[in-house]
Amino acid sequence: MVGKTLSRQPLYAQIKQLLIQRICAGEWSAAEALPSEWELAEQMSVSQGTVRKALTELVGEGVLYRQQGRGTFIAEVASDWEAGRLLTPGLFDETPDSLMREFLGLSRVNAHEEMADALGLRRGAALHRIRQLWRLRGRPVALDDVYLPAERFEELESHWLRTSTGVYAMLQQRFGVRVKLVSEQFRAIMLPREEASLLEQHGASLDLPVLSVLRLSSTVDGERIEWRERYCLTQDLAYTVMTR
Repeated sequence: MVGKTLSRQPLYAQIKQLLIQRICAGEWSAAEALPSEWELAEQMSVSQGTVRKALTELVGEGVLYRQQGRGTFIAEVASDWEAGRLLTPGLFDETPDSLMREFLGLSRVNAHEEMADALGLRRGAALHRIRQLWRLRGRPVALDDVYLPAERFEELESHWLRTSTGVYAMLQQRFGVRVKLVSEQFRAIMLPREEASLLEQHGASLDLPVLSVLRLSSTVDGERIEWRERYCLTQDLAYTVMTR
């Protein structure tokens, strides 16, 4: 089936897919240099130009990066925070402390209309809901509700999430999927009752509205696979997007 699907794509797109498969399988580690374009072309029995076009797309999608005169390298697996950071307001150059992640649970829910439309699913389609808490220096600062299509990730297991560094790392390791941000929306809200109760149980103080960060993500090929709502406690922190 995979072979038939690939055969309908342009040759450079087929090479791109094969490279993604090899990267997700762990053939090369993060920050490791790929073989040269000529070596890859020989391995795959295609022209150097075809390999170059495939690599250029992967660089544009953040899967690879280039260093002038040194070659093409494997990018780090995307963080669950992408370019987002929680910093002291006004301190743009602050080195942030690492956030500690706690996996809280995996359950099944049904997609509401907005989720279904965004993910290209039927209304009511089954979704995995992954809940995780983030702490900064021991105190809770964010709560994630991550939704993935259950049919697409049917074999998802709790212990994979419990032992991983995040959802994106797990998706690459277990399903060979690299995640790419499509869009994010930000708004101030009062926490829903369930989430407020959960955060209070973990020691959070919730006197003010929180920052809701609604994220839509896809595979590097554009298949939409993640709807995530993150509730950030920003009374004394600023959600900061770091640009390269």
